[in-house]
Amino acid sequence: MANDPPPMFSNTIALCLSCLGCVVGTGNIWRFPRIVANNAGDTGGLVFLLVWFLFLLLWSIPVILIEYSIGRFTRRGPVESFAVLLGKGYRWIGGWVFMVNLGICCYYSVVLGWCFYYFIHVCVYPLPENEMLAKDIFTTMADSYYPVLTHACSVLFVTLIIMRSVSTFEKVNLVFVPILLMIVFGSFIYALTLPDATEGIKYLLRPEWALFGRARLWVDAISQNAWDTGAGAGLFIVYSIYMPRKNGVVRFGTLIPLCNNVVSFISAMTTMATVFHVNIKNGLDPDKPEDLKKIVAVLSDNGEANTGLTFVWIPTLYNTLPNGRVLAVFFFLCLAFAGLSSMVAQMELVIRTLEDLGAKRKYALPCTSVVVFLFGLPSALNIRILVNQDFVWGFGLILSGFALIFLVFWYDTHAGKGNMCLNFLAGANRFRKEVVNDYGIGDWQLPLLWAILVTFVNPLEAIGMIGWWVYDQAQITDPPWWAYEPETLYAAITQWCFWLLVLISLNIFCGDRFQGGARTYSQFDLEDDPDNIVGNQHEVTLLRSGSSGSNRLVSSMTEKSPLVAQSQEGITLYANESTFL
Repeated sequence: MANDPPPMFSNTIALCLSCLGCVVGTGNIWRFPRIVANNAGDTGGLVFLLVWFLFLLLWSIPVILIEYSIGRFTRRGPVESFAVLLGKGYRWIGGWVFMVNLGICCYYSVVLGWCFYYFIHVCVYPLPENEMLAKDIFTTMADSYYPVLTHACSVLFVTLIIMRSVSTFEKVNLVFVPILLMIVFGSFIYALTLPDATEGIKYLLRPEWALFGRARLWVDAISQNAWDTGAGAGLFIVYSIYMPRKNGVVRFGTLIPLCNNVVSFISAMTTMATVFHVNIKNGLDPDKPEDLKKIVAVLSDNGEANTGLTFVWIPTLYNTLPNGRVLAVFFFLCLAFAGLSSMVAQMELVIRTLEDLGAKRKYALPCTSVVVFLFGLPSALNIRILVNQDFVWGFGLILSGFALIFLVFWYDTHAGKGNMCLNFLAGANRFRKEVVNDYGIGDWQLPLLWAILVTFVNPLEAIGMIGWWVYDQAQITDPPWWAYEPETLYAAITQWCFWLLVLISLNIFCGDRFQGGARTYSQFDLEDDPDNIVGNQHEVTLLRSGSSGSNRLVSSMTEKSPLVAQSQEGITLYANESTFL
């Protein structure tokens, strides 16, 4: 139940590996090298890398800091976090964050199933000798019922992993994530030993300055960085629920995305080095423009459902390498581990949200598993539907990130200062002080610059991204934007509007039936800050320093009745909950 104090990560290493595991996934290994190649131009990819890193600082890290902060502060998932910090009428906005995560989770399970299939396939059968044979393998798999079976296996595996919440999935991440990182770094070191591998690295790091003027590059850079880091997906909200106050959200929110992008960069170098080695070995000369274009075409080949590089070219390339089959086995094992660790966080967010709304975990877990399987089933049966869901919910991350930014600068109006829309900076600054700096223990202090960034820069980024994306989609004539095809503007807007209507309706007509709008404390909230605990063995009172500098009663617990407390204003608090005073 939501009123029960949440369990906590047992140690910092488990927390760190779990947070890293939830974002290091197929987006780093499968998606990033292809996006770099698509935006590398004729001579190199450095410009894209610079813009991609810029958006890590200007978009992903600020949004992720919001996720970490509200999860730890409210001990709630995204839906109830909005109810706690802004009011019950804003649940539907948190519901959008929840819906984007659920939409991604349902088709992500299918892609994870493909990784399982290919892992078994390369263990049993020889690698394809050419592109045609590799495409036949994928087409045969996609047109069969194997995707349904592997999709079901994905859901089942994750269900078993998260059966007992953090106590089970932290143990799994302690095993999976180190193995994943060893495979990534081991593959990178091996790739560097290949003849002519440096040609691929040089291409990756070579600038073509004119690309700064290509708008599409900027759109791809911010969307890829959001996908890479999980910014806006709400995954860190649910993981930070299980973080004690002494685990610094500013440290984690800064260092984890940086480590994640290092993994992406290493994956890109590994892929570039391998592809250039194989193609030079086959007689192509990267110093010749026409040959360089052929090599880059391999990297940028989207293939069916954006699978060209991973499921077509990688097996073909590994077939030309010494011990290539062993490398392919480790590659797809790496992809499977990466996908599992990410999907664990996605399904845990859904379960935690249902718990917040009053469901018991023993019911929320099977319900979530059934929903993810059923909603993912169309993507497993028809690859065009998977392409559509990736298109719709992949860009939905930007809208989700904007929802989290809205929470921060609107926070001041809910807190009752009366500024309303006239001073959004005051809301962001109060959020920075109360939710992050005053509440954390031994953490880095979040600077005022972050509040300025969230208030003025991030909204402009989001609006510019959305505006350009709409304009870009409207220019496409085959198919036209008004056609209901997998990757059209009309298909995305209709689905977004449908789910927004559902969320707003639920908020209006069913919002009062759900408990919420209050915070839950575990014993860790008391134990982490003994200097702010007063009283005796029969009564414990937790004091928190507010933005004005004066201590304010947040919650008290008595030994005889630990679920009932009373605030200074005489408001009775139940189940270790508190309201803003």
